[in-house]
Amino acid sequence: MKKLRRKIVLAVFASTAVVFLLTVLALSLTLQIQTVRRTDSITNVICKNGGKFPDKATYEQLEDEERIYLYSYSEESQFRLRYFVVYFDPVNGELRGVDVEHIAAQDTESAEEMARNVLAMNKPTGYYGDYRYRVAGNQDVVLFLDVSEELSSIRIITFTLIGIALLFIAAITVIFHFVSKLIVRPFEENAKMQKQFITDASHELKTPLAIISANAEVLAYKEGENEWLNNITEQVDRTSELVNELLTLNRLEEIDTVMDIERVDLSAIVEESCSDFEQVFSAKNVAVTQNIRSDVVLNGNKNQLKRLVSVLVENASKYATDGGEVRIELKSEGRYTHFNVFNTCEIQPDIDYKHLFDRFYRPDSSRTSKTGGHGIGLSIAKRIATLHNGSIEAVPEKDGLSFRVKLSNRIKLPKQKKD
Repeated sequence: MKKLRRKIVLAVFASTAVVFLLTVLALSLTLQIQTVRRTDSITNVICKNGGKFPDKATYEQLEDEERIYLYSYSEESQFRLRYFVVYFDPVNGELRGVDVEHIAAQDTESAEEMARNVLAMNKPTGYYGDYRYRVAGNQDVVLFLDVSEELSSIRIITFTLIGIALLFIAAITVIFHFVSKLIVRPFEENAKMQKQFITDASHELKTPLAIISANAEVLAYKEGENEWLNNITEQVDRTSELVNELLTLNRLEEIDTVMDIERVDLSAIVEESCSDFEQVFSAKNVAVTQNIRSDVVLNGNKNQLKRLVSVLVENASKYATDGGEVRIELKSEGRYTHFNVFNTCEIQPDIDYKHLFDRFYRPDSSRTSKTGGHGIGLSIAKRIATLHNGSIEAVPEKDGLSFRVKLSNRIKLPKQKKD
């Protein structure tokens, strides 16, 4: 349930972050677009008025689309604007004059240099530092309007909005972190009830299974073995195995960390498991290739790692095609130990092999009676890999299926208690 809570909180965080940041981006772009429209309207009006801001009479004669982005006109309008104009001869491009009357930050030389740089860009309007420029006429008039205050205001508003958005995102995430406990509580209680039911049912099944098995043995002793008694014994054994696997998986899912950690010689475990299934491979005429490093040792639960290796090797022995091939590889690289088991088999394109690790999942239910499996072994293997800070995946290849396991090499041994 901790993973479910983390996923919920991450989903809320991501959704909130995307919504707020898109909102900030939209507002910032809107402010920039409005600023460009307004400043371009101002520069256009000044250029049309011979390089001067229009008086009230001239302003009132402007068309609506020219006035819409301007400030509402007052006697102070022309004093609120800081701009300068550079004039060139349209024939030879020589400087005809510079008007810096309405700005104090520029002199004639710097104004001419800026104007020539703008002409070299060959763009009618744009930004030049903190100025919005316009090239009018036949490139004989270059007007610069100081927009530093507008740009500064946009930056302040944008950063303020980003700060507010981050605060809201953090607040919503923290609140939802605590609320998520209430959200997942019904799922947690339901999961506990399911696990408890499986545990109780499994224990309850053990007694009648033991009685049936004992009675079958008595009948076989008195009446002699026959097909029906053998079938009863076989099915009782399969059911007992299923019950034990359910109990094992249930116990593994109840813990979040590896218990009883010790130094484990994984090389010896893999070699022993391969030896256990040697006769099965031989009976099916399967060629077994082993590439097992002899020095692979890691910290973990020995019994769990034995079960993990046994599940995968047994799985390969069951499903490898007759006369096929099994490849078993074990090596340690950096932070992880890699254990791979490949067996030849028919790959079906319509099967999602990720589901192989789901409980009771069988890609072909008709093979259950042939292989004797229950569809739980791989679920146990996945849980063991997860507990050892690793992963397991099933990867279809050209002529078979490969199970690839990664186990962490960084699980720490428990500290020894001092006497």
